[in-house]
Amino acid sequence: MDHLDRFAQAARTRIEAGYYRVRSRKRPERGPRSFVRAIRIRNAEGNAIIAELKPASPTAGDLLGDRKIEQLARLYRAGGAVGLSVLTEPEHFRGSLENLRAAAELELPVLMKDFVLDPVQLEACARLGGDGVLLILGLFLRGYAAVKLEEMIAHAHALGLEVLLEVSSPEEFQMAQRTEAEMIGLNSRDLASLEVDLERTIAILERTPHDDAKVIWALSGISSPGEVRRLRAAGAEALLVGTALMRAEDPRRRLEELIRA
Repeated sequence: MDHLDRFAQAARTRIEAGYYRVRSRKRPERGPRSFVRAIRIRNAEGNAIIAELKPASPTAGDLLGDRKIEQLARLYRAGGAVGLSVLTEPEHFRGSLENLRAAAELELPVLMKDFVLDPVQLEACARLGGDGVLLILGLFLRGYAAVKLEEMIAHAHALGLEVLLEVSSPEEFQMAQRTEAEMIGLNSRDLASLEVDLERTIAILERTPHDDAKVIWALSGISSPGEVRRLRAAGAEALLVGTALMRAEDPRRRLEELIRA
Protein backbone atom coordinates (compact mmCIF):
# COMPACT_ATOMS: atom_id res chain seq x y z
CA MET A 1 0.00 0.00 0.00
CA ASP A 2 1.16 3.52 -0.76
CA HIS A 3 -0.15 6.87 0.48
CA LEU A 4 -2.88 7.15 -2.14
CA ASP A 5 -4.22 3.73 -1.13
CA ARG A 6 -4.30 4.83 2.52
CA PHE A 7 -6.05 8.09 1.67
CA ALA A 8 -8.64 6.18 -0.36
CA GLN A 9 -9.32 3.63 2.36
CA ALA A 10 -9.74 6.38 4.95
CA ALA A 11 -12.17 8.14 2.60
CA ARG A 12 -14.20 4.97 2.19
CA THR A 13 -14.43 4.63 5.98
CA ARG A 14 -15.68 8.24 6.29
CA ILE A 15 -18.27 7.69 3.58
CA GLU A 16 -19.60 4.55 5.25
CA ALA A 17 -19.69 6.34 8.62
CA GLY A 18 -21.90 9.10 7.18
CA TYR A 19 -19.39 11.96 7.40
CA TYR A 20 -20.56 13.44 4.08
CA ARG A 21 -24.32 13.09 4.63
CA VAL A 22 -25.21 16.76 4.91
CA ARG A 23 -28.99 16.88 5.28
CA SER A 24 -29.71 20.11 7.11
CA ARG A 25 -28.73 22.63 4.44
CA LYS A 26 -29.69 23.34 0.85
CA ARG A 27 -27.46 24.85 -1.81
CA PRO A 28 -27.43 28.63 -1.28
CA GLU A 29 -29.66 30.66 -3.57
CA ARG A 30 -27.16 32.74 -5.51
CA GLY A 31 -25.75 33.03 -8.99
CA PRO A 32 -23.10 30.57 -10.16
CA ARG A 33 -19.44 31.28 -9.36
CA SER A 34 -17.17 29.88 -12.04
CA PHE A 35 -13.50 29.04 -11.62
CA VAL A 36 -13.12 28.90 -15.40
CA ARG A 37 -14.47 32.42 -15.87
CA ALA A 38 -12.57 33.89 -12.91
CA ILE A 39 -9.26 32.35 -14.04
CA ARG A 40 -9.53 33.56 -17.61
CA ILE A 41 -10.51 37.07 -16.56
CA ARG A 42 -7.52 37.27 -14.18
CA ASN A 43 -5.07 35.98 -16.77
CA ALA A 44 -5.63 39.14 -18.79
CA GLU A 45 -4.00 41.17 -16.01
CA GLY A 46 -2.00 38.87 -13.73
CA ASN A 47 -1.55 35.34 -12.45
CA ALA A 48 -4.60 33.35 -11.39
CA ILE A 49 -3.77 32.00 -7.94
CA ILE A 50 -6.14 29.69 -6.09
CA ALA A 51 -5.31 29.91 -2.38
CA GLU A 52 -5.68 26.72 -0.40
CA LEU A 53 -7.02 26.51 3.14
CA LYS A 54 -5.00 23.57 4.45
CA PRO A 55 -4.79 23.25 8.25
CA ALA A 56 -2.17 20.46 8.10
CA SER A 57 -0.51 17.96 5.79
CA PRO A 58 1.21 14.58 6.18
CA THR A 59 4.55 16.09 5.11
CA ALA A 60 4.42 19.55 6.70
CA GLY A 61 2.48 18.83 9.90
CA ASP A 62 0.45 21.63 11.45
CA LEU A 63 0.06 24.67 9.20
CA LEU A 64 -2.80 26.59 10.79
CA GLY A 65 -1.39 27.29 14.25
CA ASP A 66 -3.64 29.56 16.29
CA ARG A 67 -5.19 31.27 13.25
CA LYS A 68 -8.77 30.85 12.12
CA ILE A 69 -9.76 29.47 8.71
CA GLU A 70 -12.27 32.29 8.26
CA GLN A 71 -9.54 34.86 8.94
CA LEU A 72 -7.25 33.34 6.31
CA ALA A 73 -10.06 33.08 3.76
CA ARG A 74 -10.72 36.82 4.10
CA LEU A 75 -7.01 37.58 3.79
CA TYR A 76 -6.81 35.56 0.59
CA ARG A 77 -9.86 37.29 -0.83
CA ALA A 78 -8.41 40.71 0.00
CA GLY A 79 -5.05 39.69 -1.46
CA GLY A 80 -6.52 38.89 -4.86
CA ALA A 81 -6.99 35.10 -4.97
CA VAL A 82 -9.33 34.13 -7.82
CA GLY A 83 -10.72 31.27 -5.74
CA LEU A 84 -10.30 29.14 -2.64
CA SER A 85 -9.48 25.45 -2.32
CA VAL A 86 -10.73 23.96 0.95
CA LEU A 87 -9.50 20.68 2.43
CA THR A 88 -12.39 18.67 3.86
CA GLU A 89 -10.33 15.53 4.67
CA PRO A 90 -10.05 15.40 8.48
CA GLU A 91 -7.56 12.62 9.30
CA HIS A 92 -4.44 13.61 7.38
CA PHE A 93 -5.12 17.29 6.56
CA ARG A 94 -7.31 18.36 9.51
CA GLY A 95 -9.88 19.69 7.08
CA SER A 96 -13.60 19.89 7.70
CA LEU A 97 -16.91 20.35 5.95
CA GLU A 98 -17.52 23.33 8.20
CA ASN A 99 -14.47 25.05 6.69
CA LEU A 100 -16.04 24.57 3.26
CA ARG A 101 -19.30 26.12 4.44
CA ALA A 102 -17.48 29.10 5.95
CA ALA A 103 -15.40 29.75 2.82
CA ALA A 104 -18.49 29.51 0.60
CA GLU A 105 -19.98 32.52 2.36
CA LEU A 106 -17.39 34.75 0.69
CA GLU A 107 -17.67 35.99 -2.89
CA LEU A 108 -15.01 33.72 -4.40
CA PRO A 109 -15.45 30.36 -6.15
CA VAL A 110 -14.76 27.52 -3.70
CA LEU A 111 -13.30 24.10 -4.52
CA MET A 112 -13.87 21.06 -2.31
CA LYS A 113 -10.55 19.21 -2.07
CA ASP A 114 -10.85 15.66 -0.82
CA PHE A 115 -10.50 12.06 -1.95
CA VAL A 116 -13.80 11.75 -3.76
CA LEU A 117 -15.05 8.20 -4.30
CA ASP A 118 -18.82 8.50 -4.04
CA PRO A 119 -21.54 10.88 -5.32
CA VAL A 120 -22.56 11.60 -1.72
CA GLN A 121 -19.40 13.70 -1.43
CA LEU A 122 -20.45 15.80 -4.42
CA GLU A 123 -23.85 16.32 -2.83
CA ALA A 124 -22.19 17.53 0.38
CA CYS A 125 -20.11 20.00 -1.61
CA ALA A 126 -23.18 21.41 -3.36
CA ARG A 127 -25.28 21.63 -0.20
CA LEU A 128 -22.53 23.52 1.62
CA GLY A 129 -22.15 26.08 -1.16
CA GLY A 130 -19.13 24.75 -3.04
CA ASP A 131 -18.65 25.66 -6.70
CA GLY A 132 -16.16 23.04 -7.82
CA VAL A 133 -14.83 19.64 -6.81
CA LEU A 134 -11.49 17.88 -7.19
CA LEU A 135 -11.54 14.41 -8.73
CA ILE A 136 -8.29 12.39 -8.76
CA LEU A 137 -7.95 10.27 -11.88
CA GLY A 138 -5.67 7.80 -10.08
CA LEU A 139 -8.43 6.83 -7.66
CA PHE A 140 -10.67 5.84 -10.56
CA LEU A 141 -7.89 3.94 -12.31
CA ARG A 142 -7.23 1.99 -9.09
CA GLY A 143 -10.88 1.06 -8.81
CA TYR A 144 -11.69 2.86 -5.56
CA ALA A 145 -14.61 4.95 -6.83
CA ALA A 146 -18.20 3.79 -6.47
CA VAL A 147 -19.07 4.90 -10.01
CA LYS A 148 -17.18 5.42 -13.26
CA LEU A 149 -15.36 8.68 -13.85
CA GLU A 150 -17.79 9.76 -16.56
CA GLU A 151 -20.73 9.22 -14.20
CA MET A 152 -19.05 11.18 -11.40
CA ILE A 153 -18.34 14.11 -13.69
CA ALA A 154 -21.90 14.09 -15.01
CA HIS A 155 -23.29 14.00 -11.47
CA ALA A 156 -21.09 16.95 -10.48
CA HIS A 157 -22.35 18.94 -13.44
CA ALA A 158 -25.96 18.06 -12.59
CA LEU A 159 -25.35 19.61 -9.16
CA GLY A 160 -23.92 22.78 -10.71
CA LEU A 161 -20.29 21.98 -9.85
CA GLU A 162 -17.27 22.49 -12.07
CA VAL A 163 -14.75 19.63 -12.11
CA LEU A 164 -10.98 19.83 -11.63
CA LEU A 165 -9.55 16.46 -12.71
CA GLU A 166 -6.14 15.80 -11.18
CA VAL A 167 -3.48 13.89 -13.12
CA SER A 168 0.21 13.17 -12.62
CA SER A 169 1.58 11.67 -15.86
CA PRO A 170 1.50 12.35 -19.61
CA GLU A 171 -0.79 9.35 -20.09
CA GLU A 172 -3.26 10.58 -17.48
CA PHE A 173 -3.08 14.09 -18.96
CA GLN A 174 -4.11 12.73 -22.34
CA MET A 175 -6.93 10.70 -20.79
CA ALA A 176 -8.23 13.75 -18.91
CA GLN A 177 -8.46 15.77 -22.12
CA ARG A 178 -11.00 13.27 -23.45
CA THR A 179 -13.35 13.75 -20.49
CA GLU A 180 -16.03 16.36 -19.83
CA ALA A 181 -14.09 17.95 -16.95
CA GLU A 182 -13.71 21.71 -17.44
CA MET A 183 -10.31 21.84 -15.74
CA ILE A 184 -7.25 19.59 -15.50
CA GLY A 185 -4.80 19.82 -12.60
CA LEU A 186 -1.23 18.61 -13.03
CA ASN A 187 0.06 17.61 -9.61
CA SER A 188 3.77 17.96 -8.98
CA ARG A 189 3.32 15.84 -5.85
CA ASP A 190 3.32 12.09 -6.41
CA LEU A 191 0.40 10.96 -4.23
CA ALA A 192 1.93 7.50 -3.92
CA SER A 193 5.19 8.71 -2.34
CA LEU A 194 4.26 12.36 -1.50
CA GLU A 195 7.48 13.54 -3.19
CA VAL A 196 7.31 16.82 -5.14
CA ASP A 197 8.92 17.34 -8.54
CA LEU A 198 7.96 20.59 -10.25
CA GLU A 199 10.08 19.68 -13.27
CA ARG A 200 7.74 16.77 -14.05
CA THR A 201 4.76 19.10 -14.36
CA ILE A 202 6.71 21.52 -16.56
CA ALA A 203 7.87 18.65 -18.79
CA ILE A 204 4.34 17.31 -19.21
CA LEU A 205 3.01 20.75 -20.12
CA GLU A 206 5.79 21.39 -22.62
CA ARG A 207 5.80 17.97 -24.27
CA THR A 208 2.19 16.76 -24.23
CA PRO A 209 -0.17 18.26 -26.82
CA HIS A 210 -3.22 20.02 -25.41
CA ASP A 211 -5.66 22.62 -26.66
CA ASP A 212 -7.37 25.56 -25.00
CA ALA A 213 -10.66 23.80 -24.36
CA LYS A 214 -9.82 23.03 -20.73
CA VAL A 215 -8.26 25.25 -18.08
CA ILE A 216 -4.93 23.80 -16.94
CA TRP A 217 -3.94 24.12 -13.28
CA ALA A 218 -0.54 23.48 -11.71
CA LEU A 219 -0.83 21.89 -8.27
CA SER A 220 1.63 21.53 -5.36
CA GLY A 221 5.14 22.70 -4.67
CA ILE A 222 4.69 26.33 -5.79
CA SER A 223 6.34 28.83 -3.48
CA SER A 224 8.20 31.53 -5.45
CA PRO A 225 7.54 34.09 -8.20
CA GLY A 226 10.14 32.34 -10.35
CA GLU A 227 8.23 29.06 -10.17
CA VAL A 228 5.02 30.84 -11.07
CA ARG A 229 6.66 32.38 -14.13
CA ARG A 230 8.07 29.03 -15.28
CA LEU A 231 4.73 27.25 -14.92
CA ARG A 232 2.85 30.02 -16.72
CA ALA A 233 5.40 29.97 -19.54
CA ALA A 234 4.96 26.20 -19.85
CA GLY A 235 1.20 26.58 -20.24
CA ALA A 236 -0.44 26.55 -16.80
CA GLU A 237 -3.36 28.98 -16.61
CA ALA A 238 -3.98 28.69 -12.87
CA LEU A 239 -1.80 27.83 -9.90
CA LEU A 240 -2.97 26.31 -6.66
CA VAL A 241 -0.82 27.38 -3.70
CA GLY A 242 -1.29 25.97 -0.24
CA THR A 243 1.68 25.28 2.02
CA ALA A 244 3.70 28.33 0.91
CA LEU A 245 0.84 30.65 1.87
CA MET A 246 0.00 28.81 5.08
CA ARG A 247 3.65 29.01 6.20
CA ALA A 248 4.14 32.66 5.22
CA GLU A 249 4.56 35.22 7.98
CA ASP A 250 2.38 37.55 5.89
CA PRO A 251 0.13 35.34 3.71
CA ARG A 252 -1.52 38.25 1.94
CA ARG A 253 1.80 39.79 0.93
CA ARG A 254 3.09 36.42 -0.32
CA LEU A 255 -0.10 35.94 -2.34
CA GLU A 256 0.20 39.39 -3.91
CA GLU A 257 3.83 38.65 -4.88
CA LEU A 258 2.78 35.48 -6.69
CA ILE A 259 -0.07 37.24 -8.48
CA ARG A 260 2.33 39.93 -9.75
CA ALA A 261 5.13 37.48 -10.71
